[in-house]
Amino acid sequence: MKRVVTYDVKEGNDYTRFYEFVRETSAEQITESTYIFDTELNQEAFTKKLKYVFNKGDKVAYITCNNKEGLFYIRVEK
Repeated sequence: MKRVVTYDVKEGNDYTRFYEFVRETSAEQITESTYIFDTELNQEAFTKKLKYVFNKGDKVAYITCNNKEGLFYIRVEK
């Protein structure tokens, strides 16, 4: 499943876990703060992983699609 992740990290927060996730999944950088992931993680697991790799105060959302809703985005709240 392809998902586009965009984020704005709160000043002082660390990107390390996110960049490790990018390397693990061979995600492709689109812009400075936007990446496309092609992963077999389902929506729930992907959201859980993003909650882990980002920190409180970071603004994170991703765009995805499915057969039921079509194209939509999800804000990831920590």
